[in-house]
Amino acid sequence: MRFLVLAARSSLIAFLISGLIELPAMGASSRPLATVVSAQSALLANADAVPGADVYLDDDLVTQGGGSLRLAVGASQVYLLENSEAALHQDQGRILAKMYRGTLGFSTGAPDNVEVDTPFGIVHGAVDSSHVLGQITLIPSQNTGPNKIKITSYQGTLVIVDATGETKNIDEGQSYIGTMTSDSGGGDAKVQGVGSSGTNWKHVLWVAVPLIAIATGGVILYVKGSESCAQPNCNL
Repeated sequence: MRFLVLAARSSLIAFLISGLIELPAMGASSRPLATVVSAQSALLANADAVPGADVYLDDDLVTQGGGSLRLAVGASQVYLLENSEAALHQDQGRILAKMYRGTLGFSTGAPDNVEVDTPFGIVHGAVDSSHVLGQITLIPSQNTGPNKIKITSYQGTLVIVDATGETKNIDEGQSYIGTMTSDSGGGDAKVQGVGSSGTNWKHVLWVAVPLIAIATGGVILYVKGSESCAQPNCNL
C-alpha cells in the first residue's frame, strides 16, 4: 500500500514539473507578434482592425477595397494595401509574414528578423543591408495564364529564395517580376524572371517617406520602452 502511495506521489510530482516546464512555451505563444499602427477598411481576426490592437500568431489580416493596414513588429513595420490578405508567424525568433494575396510591404533595420512567405518563395533583406524597405505584389493569373509576383526594393537589397533553393537579388531602386514555372509539371516550382524596371522615384517617395518616418519613430519608442523596462518587474 505504501508503495502505491509513493508511486502515485511520484507520478503527481512528475506531472506538475512537466506542466511547469510547458508554461513558458505557452506564455510565449500567447504573446502578441505585432501592434496595429493604422487601419482603414481592414479586418483583424474577422473583426474591425483599430490602432493599438494586438496581433497574435495566425490572426487573419485582411484589407478591403480602398483599405490599408500598418503594423509595428518590434522596431520593424509591415503594411498591407487594399484587397490583401496575410498572417504573421514566428520561426526561430524571426517574424514570418505569410502572404496570400494582394500587396504587402515591410521596413526593417534588422533584415534577419523579418521575412515574407509567398507562394513563389521567401523574400527577405540581404544580410549585408543595414536597412531594407520593400514591397511585394501577387499578380493573379488572367484566364489560364501563370501567376506572377512583383518585388520592388525601395531601400537596400532584397532576396527571393524559391522552392528549389535558387536565389535572386533585387537591388535598391529596382523591381523584379517573376512567373511560376514547373519542370515537367512536377512539384519543383521555381520563379523565372520575366523583366525588371528602373526606379519609380515618385512611388518611392509616396511609400518610403511615411514608412521610414514611422519606422524611425517605432525604433525610438521601442528603445525607450526597452530602457524603461529595465526594472525587474517590468514586462514588455
